Amino acid sequence: MTTTEPADSPPRHTGGRRRRHWASWLGWGLILLAVLLVACVALLARDALAARDALTRALDEVPAAEEALRAGDVDSAEAALDRVQPFTATARASSDGPLWSLAAHLPVYGQDVRAFSAAAATVDDLAAVVLPSLTQALGAVEGDSVTIADGGVDLAPLVDAAPAVARAADVFDDIDARLARVDPTALHQEIAEPYATLVARTDDLRPVVRTANRLTALGPAMLGADGPRRYLLVSLNSAELRAGGGIPGALAVLSVDDGALSLERQASTADVPPFAEPVLPLEPGVEQLFTDRVARYVQDTPLTPDFPTTAELTAAMWEQSQGETVDGVAAIDPVALSYLLEATGGIDVPFGDETVALDAGNVVEVLLSDAYAELEPGEQTDAFFASVASTVLATFLAGAADPGLARDALARGADEHRVLLWSARPDEQARLAGTVVAGDIDTADRAASSVGVFLNDATGGKMGYYLDTDVRLTGSVCTDGGRVDTFSAALTSTAPADAGTSLPWYVTGGGISGVTPGNVRTVVVLYPPRGGEVGTVRVGGAPTGALVAEVGGRRASSLPVELAPGQGTTVSFTVTSTGTQDHPGADGTIDVWTTPTVSTPGLAAVAVAACG
Repeated sequence: MTTTEPADSPPRHTGGRRRRHWASWLGWGLILLAVLLVACVALLARDALAARDALTRALDEVPAAEEALRAGDVDSAEAALDRVQPFTATARASSDGPLWSLAAHLPVYGQDVRAFSAAAATVDDLAAVVLPSLTQALGAVEGDSVTIADGGVDLAPLVDAAPAVARAADVFDDIDARLARVDPTALHQEIAEPYATLVARTDDLRPVVRTANRLTALGPAMLGADGPRRYLLVSLNSAELRAGGGIPGALAVLSVDDGALSLERQASTADVPPFAEPVLPLEPGVEQLFTDRVARYVQDTPLTPDFPTTAELTAAMWEQSQGETVDGVAAIDPVALSYLLEATGGIDVPFGDETVALDAGNVVEVLLSDAYAELEPGEQTDAFFASVASTVLATFLAGAADPGLARDALARGADEHRVLLWSARPDEQARLAGTVVAGDIDTADRAASSVGVFLNDATGGKMGYYLDTDVRLTGSVCTDGGRVDTFSAALTSTAPADAGTSLPWYVTGGGISGVTPGNVRTVVVLYPPRGGEVGTVRVGGAPTGALVAEVGGRRASSLPVELAPGQGTTVSFTVTSTGTQDHPGADGTIDVWTTPTVSTPGLAAVAVAACG
C-alpha cells in the first residue's frame, strides 16, 4: 500500500543538502581567505619595501642635517631636512594602517612588524617636527639672533621659538610612548640592530629637546618678559671651599624687566649678620652632617652640595636681614668668571691705590691669591670683589661681549657646576629640576645614581686656592648584592713650604680653628647613590672612621683630612648600588659630582659596569 505524506511535511535529505551547501561556501571562504592573506602579505611586503627604500634614502640625508646642527649652520640644516621629510613621510605612510596593526599581533614576527612601524613613525616625527624645532631654537640663540645691547637681551627670538619647541617636546612624549610598546628582546637580529641604533639616537636627542624646551619656556619669563624680576647673585669664593663651590664672598641684586638687566645694589656678607636660630627648618641629616650653621650663616649656606637648599636658605636670610624678597638666586665662581672674560675681553678695575688689568688668564689668581697678599682683608677686598663683579656685568650688558662666546662660557660654567640657578617660583623650579644649572643632587631623578665627593674647608682661611683634587673611578664590578664601584680622591696641598709665615694670616687662618698655619684642613663628604651605601673608607691606605648621616635618601659619610704644605693623600672608598635594568646607571654610566675647585670641574660622567 502506498502512503502519501502530508503536504506540509518537510522534504527529505534537506540537512544533507545544507551541509553540502555550507561545505561549498566554506571551501570558497577558505580559498577567499587564503587569497586575502596572500594579498595582505603582498601588500605588506610592497609597503615594507617602499618604507625601507624611503627610510634608506632618508637616513642617507640625516647625517648632513645633524652635522649642520652641530656646526650651528641653520640654513644647511633646514635644506637637509627639506630633502629628508618627503622620504620619512613616505616611510610612515607605507608602514601604517589596519594591515600593519593586525600584523603587529602575529606570533614570532609581530614585534618585528611593530618595531618597523614604530621606527618609521619615529624617524618621521624627528624629521618633520623635532629637528626643525631644534633648528628654529638654534637660530634663536646662534649668531646675531639674540642680541645683548643697551643693558638688555632681545627676548623676541626665544619667544618666537617657544611654541615649536614645546610641540617638539610633546611629540617626543609620543615617541617615548610608541617605543615603549616594542619589546626589543623579542626582535630578530635584522630588525634589532637598526632599531637599537634608532633608540640610541632618540636617547641622545631627548635631553637636547628637553633643554631647548626649558630654555625657550623659562628664559623669557625669568628674564622679565611677563613682568619685572629681582635676583640675588652670589659670587662664590673658591679660596675657601664649600661643598657647593666656595664661600659666598659678595652679593648683588639684579633687576630685569623684559630682558633689560641692571645692577640694583651690591652688598658683602657682612650685611647679612649671623642668625641666632636657623632661618628655615633643616632635615636632621643635613644638620647632623653640616651643623645648623648652614641655616644661620650666609657664608655657610653652601656647606650642603644641594643648591636648591643653599639658595632657599640664602633668599630667606636676605629677606630677613634686608626686608627684600627675591625671585631667585644665581651663583657663579671665579673660574666661570674667567670663561665669561673670554667673551668680554679684558677689564681694568681699581686695586687698592692702583689699577689692575684683568683677563681670562689672570683673574682667578688675582681674585683668590693676589688680592689677599696685597689688600687689607675686609673693606678693601670686599670693594675689589664688588668692583670686578660690577665691571664685568656692565661690560657684558653694554654689548661688548661676543654673544656666541658668552653663551659658550655660561654653558661651560654650568656643565662644570660653576654656574647655578634657583627660582623661588615652584612651577619654574620644577622645570629647572634635573638640569646642570639646578644643582639638585638631593631631589633630581637623574642624580639618583650619582656619587658625590664634596669638600668643606675647616681651616678658617683661604687655603683652598692651594688644594688640588683628582677624583677617579678605579674599579666597577657586578655582584649578587649589586654593583660595587671603587673611587679614589687624591688631595694635594700646593702651598709653599713656608706658607705658615709667607702667606697672610687671613689666608692661613692664623690657627683660629686649631689648624697649624700653612696647613689645610678639609672635611670630605662622600655621597653614595640613593639607596646605596659607602663601604670602608681609607685615608692613605689605612681604614678610618667617619660620621654617617642620611641626606636625601643617601647614607653619606664625612671625615676630616689635614695636609701640610706639599703633602698629599688619597681618600678611597667603595659604594654599592642595588641597580636594576630600570635603575639609573644600569646603562653603564653615572655622574660623579664634586666640589668645583680652581683646578677641577664639579661634574663628570664615568663608565661603570652595566649590571642588569
